[in-house]
Amino acid sequence: MADRAAVAVSLPEDAIREILVRVESEAALFRCAVTCKRWSRLVADPSFLRRRWPDDQWVGRFLAGFFAPKRLDRTDPMFRTGEPMFATFFVPTPRSVFGPCRRSLASFFPDVDAHILDHAVPLTARRGLLLVCLASRRQYNMSVIHLAVCNLLAGVCNVLPLLSSDLEFDKSGYAILTSADCSSSTTQQCSQPGCSTFFKVLITGRRYLGSHNLYMFSSSEARWSKPTQLTLDTPGVIHDCLHPDGAVSRGKVHWSVGDWSCRCSLDMDMETYHISQARIMAWTIYVETSDEPQLGVTTNGTPLVLTLSRPGLKLKISTWQDDNKSKDGAIAKAGRLATRIVELKPPRQIKRSPNQIHLRLLGEKSGTMLLMDSQRQIYIADIETGVMEEFELPDGFDGLNRSKVVLLEMDWSALFVSRLGKW
Repeated sequence: MADRAAVAVSLPEDAIREILVRVESEAALFRCAVTCKRWSRLVADPSFLRRRWPDDQWVGRFLAGFFAPKRLDRTDPMFRTGEPMFATFFVPTPRSVFGPCRRSLASFFPDVDAHILDHAVPLTARRGLLLVCLASRRQYNMSVIHLAVCNLLAGVCNVLPLLSSDLEFDKSGYAILTSADCSSSTTQQCSQPGCSTFFKVLITGRRYLGSHNLYMFSSSEARWSKPTQLTLDTPGVIHDCLHPDGAVSRGKVHWSVGDWSCRCSLDMDMETYHISQARIMAWTIYVETSDEPQLGVTTNGTPLVLTLSRPGLKLKISTWQDDNKSKDGAIAKAGRLATRIVELKPPRQIKRSPNQIHLRLLGEKSGTMLLMDSQRQIYIADIETGVMEEFELPDGFDGLNRSKVVLLEMDWSALFVSRLGKW
């Protein structure tokens, strides 16, 4: 045993790096990394992480769980009169890196006053960062919203400056961009004191009596930008956002928007902030599906639309082309490339009489969907194979729907750097 250890220590770093990059499972790689400081340093090196988990592939990201409101138990001796009846909780997926236990949002931040997060409403998440609304109100005919960006790996909650506007925030779309999303930015490496990492927050929505605006906050400047009016290059009305969280692909953000007549995708270029709007579903097709069409992103960054049959287990995946740009960066054309059907494969134990299952799609990240049936049973499902896995949803999570759930997608590279930094 001692001889083997001596041989491992004597190997050149290039050889060790080639061995480590071929370790199949993430758990095995982490065990190797904590063997010694030398191996830990090699695994945490940015070049190794990029090679192991290319940034533009699903293999580098995974679904760790979701945030949703939970009704608190008033019979609990720890419950105090005057406290909120609901709090945001994290529900891990099976084999989540955060363990099997459900936990409150406040428990991720031991150094933050729990009362600050009592009424926090999750809006969107990206690469371990969670955007929450701490409070919103009307004041002097203006809307005032208080947001925070929570870094779940660092345990830091960055409270943003108040944003006052006449924007209808409950009909707006939100997005978080990280340094990986803004790699072309010259300021992305710099953050103001108090911010654990670089991030940018985007908000788009309609004013009460006016046009659609874009608001931006950058941690490198620590302030909100002046609102930018948004207009389409083609005739048409910009629809309100149906869900707060946007889907981020390579260089673009996509929000699900629409009204009674149609469902559309509102697409924004992250460099030029030009927008376009493409119809993804007409009303006649919408009534034949079980729920709102969901936006997602393929492994190569192409937007896709997911719809479920009603009833049944058929998932339709429509892939859209939106990478044709005009000279000014605006999207010139968006068209459907292909549509395919995936048959969902539920666990044997949920097959019952009648053998019709009504599923609701609560979201999708990293090729994994979150589903719920009419009996409040919850599942994760692989978007490629359709294989479903059941897991327990405890009491208190009442009336879950797409607008109440925010899925947490994580990066293996960020997780390894965080964990190895504490070792």
